[in-house]
Amino acid sequence: MSYLRNALITLYVVFTVAFAAQADRGTRADELYGRLLAPCCWNQTLDIHDSALATQLRIEIAERVARGEQALTIEDDLAERFGPRIRAVPRARDPRQSMALLVAATLTLVLISLFTLAFRWTRQRAASRELHGDDALLAEELRAEYDARLERELSRAE
Repeated sequence: MSYLRNALITLYVVFTVAFAAQADRGTRADELYGRLLAPCCWNQTLDIHDSALATQLRIEIAERVARGEQALTIEDDLAERFGPRIRAVPRARDPRQSMALLVAATLTLVLISLFTLAFRWTRQRAASRELHGDDALLAEELRAEYDARLERELSRAE
């Protein structure tokens, strides 16, 4: 039963962290930089591109976010000014947002599998001890007898 309790606590922590990360997304300027392409060359996003226009856009976005403007509003405004090509990811479908949930779900399945496996192993070990308790004693006696016989033969050979 403690396995189940530990699994539930772990799941709670994993999902709390995943959802907290989701709630924070899109409110920082850094997130918006990664969603938009630099309109000077259309090759890199604003977070990594180094040009005068990209720098100006980063400054503008940071100021607008600092004033409390929503990231989606800023993105839509820039898409009107430079065209929809400025978006590195589709407006309503950011795959990065679903990645945290996908990782959390996969981690959950792995943890459940590990807890189930550990529970089965401990149950099997206990059942094996009940079934083979006398056999284990017999095996130990045989091993001790074999070791003694081996020692006698080795001492005779020297």
